[in-house]
Amino acid sequence: MSQAQIQDQHQHFDIAIVGAGMAGASLALALSNDSAEQPLRIAVIEAAELNFGQHPGFDGRAIALSAGSEQWLRQQGLWQYLAPHTCAIEHIHVSDRGHCGYTTLNAQEYQLDALGQVIELEHAGREFHTLLSQRQQVQLFCPNKVNKIEQQAEQVQLELDKQQTISASLLVGADGAESLVGKQIGNQQLHDFGKFALIANVQAEQDLAGRAFERFTEDGPLALLPMTDNRWSVVWSLNAEDAQRLQAASENEFLAELQRAFGYRAGRFIGVGKRFAYPLALRYYPRLFSHRLLVLGNAAHALHPIAGQGFNLGLRDVAALAELIQQQLSCGGDLGAHSLLDAYQQRREQDNARTISMTSTLASLFASNDKTSVVPRNLGLMAMQLSPSFKSLLAKQSLGLYLS
Repeated sequence: MSQAQIQDQHQHFDIAIVGAGMAGASLALALSNDSAEQPLRIAVIEAAELNFGQHPGFDGRAIALSAGSEQWLRQQGLWQYLAPHTCAIEHIHVSDRGHCGYTTLNAQEYQLDALGQVIELEHAGREFHTLLSQRQQVQLFCPNKVNKIEQQAEQVQLELDKQQTISASLLVGADGAESLVGKQIGNQQLHDFGKFALIANVQAEQDLAGRAFERFTEDGPLALLPMTDNRWSVVWSLNAEDAQRLQAASENEFLAELQRAFGYRAGRFIGVGKRFAYPLALRYYPRLFSHRLLVLGNAAHALHPIAGQGFNLGLRDVAALAELIQQQLSCGGDLGAHSLLDAYQQRREQDNARTISMTSTLASLFASNDKTSVVPRNLGLMAMQLSPSFKSLLAKQSLGLYLS
């Protein structure tokens, strides 16, 4: 290929988003909707083929969307596409296996129809990417990989596969916990929880009735989220050996062990689909930006799955950045300006720190059988159940109704 042909392939965008998973797709949709004051040229770069159900961002897992996330998705005109695939959480039961402490959250306590909604990533991804394909402002480079990032004074230049180069005024990393964009920032913090999350969809015998469960075991939390077609999404924290064994176990063996670990509060488990296992670690960047680039979603903070906060925290990142970009456009400002990047840092760091602290503390506290942990955590659960004001502290963070 001649140098002239390579030069012809160079395209400039207002914003380039690396990663077309839920966070990246949500941002691209928010910035390309009909209400945008000025049309933006947006590049979305995704390394993996978008085979829904197999793609690492859109596999067989389910996510719990908080009430705040649903609210924002409605404001963006996106909820109507996701709603047919969702199952409402109206009641959450939190307990410590083998001990007396428990607490409950009910949607009616907070004047809500639901505390959250559960959706399979496969369905959400398919809907979002159908919408993206209809947005003329968005150009999807997929499958395509970023080989090199060069931060220049007025733009960021990206070298892609097949000798393509593109540039953008602002580069957004939404490319997961091993973010290439994040490496431009440096100083990622890492804490290995020493556990694996075993994830599976399990068929229920009795009606789910809008219930969700978070049950703490000696290995860590065991969560059941209600799904469509009378299924539970199971997220089970285990040591590496047990996770590997149960991932390979027969259907009957897996269901029997799950039933022993959880009990019968949710009825009998009668079938299980494909199982996935992921190492549990906390990864985050205290500083969220560098010159003309920033990170959000799992690229900024990959959390322990306890309390289902990961995607909701990422969506709050997206909401904050989309608002700041619209403000910058309204005054004709540079989308990659340091002032915008610093405003994003200031807007997000308190929520990030609070959520990271909450999930990490809960994961550590409820994975220990030590008496010094068992007694206070059960007292805490009982106090929460008896004190509405105490319980509301957990609910406010979990519901995510304050997006800024």
